[in-house]
Amino acid sequence: MAVRIEPIPETVRVRISGDIETVLSVPYEDDDRFLVGLSDGTLLVGSYDDNLRCKFDVARDGAGIIQFDNGAAVINWKVEWATVSAYNATMVELPDPTPMPLFPYLENLMN
Repeated sequence: MAVRIEPIPETVRVRISGDIETVLSVPYEDDDRFLVGLSDGTLLVGSYDDNLRCKFDVARDGAGIIQFDNGAAVINWKVEWATVSAYNATMVELPDPTPMPLFPYLENLMN
């Protein structure tokens, strides 16, 4: 089944319908962006303009196929839970992983 996430006009709330049926309030801070996380691994960034119009962008793809339909995000996959949070750049921009040594046993021999 699919999940549809759509902003409720002129409010800071989103309606989620499909596998999950709920309305979630968007935490509103100085930044007009927020995050929507889904159980399939999808992470969306929502943003509001001055007229409280909302649009979604993909921060990280999950297992589902994401489509945008008239301001709403549709995720074609089984979704068990969804959460909304304030925007945090550390969630969107992953740090570079620490490189692994190619031959760790050689480092011990050289000392």
